[in-house]
Amino acid sequence: MIFKFRTFFVIVFAFFLLSCTDGWSQERIEAGFFLGGSYYNGDLNPGKQFYSIQPSFGGVFRVVSNSRIAFKGTFTIVNIQGDYPGEDIQYPSVSGNSSPQYSFERTMADMAAQIEINFFEYDHPFRRDETRFSPYITAGIASTFYRRYYSDAGGSSENPHFILSLPFGIGIKWKLSDWVHLGLEWNFRKTFVDDLDKMGRGAIDPSDPYGFDQPSSLHNNDWYSFAGVLVTFDLFHRKVSCNAGY
Repeated sequence: MIFKFRTFFVIVFAFFLLSCTDGWSQERIEAGFFLGGSYYNGDLNPGKQFYSIQPSFGGVFRVVSNSRIAFKGTFTIVNIQGDYPGEDIQYPSVSGNSSPQYSFERTMADMAAQIEINFFEYDHPFRRDETRFSPYITAGIASTFYRRYYSDAGGSSENPHFILSLPFGIGIKWKLSDWVHLGLEWNFRKTFVDDLDKMGRGAIDPSDPYGFDQPSSLHNNDWYSFAGVLVTFDLFHRKVSCNAGY
């Protein structure tokens, strides 16, 4: 766990160091906050988006390399929840039982380093009035902190745990004023664990809902997602020399 945690932050440090080199010199540094909602996809919710949405919030730090590319670091508090049985979901262990047999609610900390690629030029230093809007895509690497549930013959416990995940998302951004930026973003997290929805004993084991005792490590991994509003403020502008107006 400690090794993964340290490795993640080494990668994050290298990621932002790259953004500040001569090849990726920054035009602008921004900082701000995120407010939105988060939800979970897994055995208790195989496909519905915005299922049982819960509040999420966090901070954003963005290093803008040019009008097309930016590097972003985020820290987000994410809440997810779910219960079983649910609509169109039936497992053999509780088939025919219409009353709730299992539920969970979890708070996690999400830390990510991502690159943003704008579809249009955004906030170009010499054409700011013409470049106030752009959709974008984002991807990178993330780590999630949560309390993992363990149980054995001696009892049960919850221990702090870090996992790596793959973040990607889409968004749109507007420049509201000379130093304020507003964005709408929808982010997804592909994890490599199947126990985000496991918080105790119940009618089913979410990591092995069919009772095979051999849960898949490839297809049953949990996801979580969050969407909301990003507001960032310019902290620093690099002086850019004019080159024939471009």
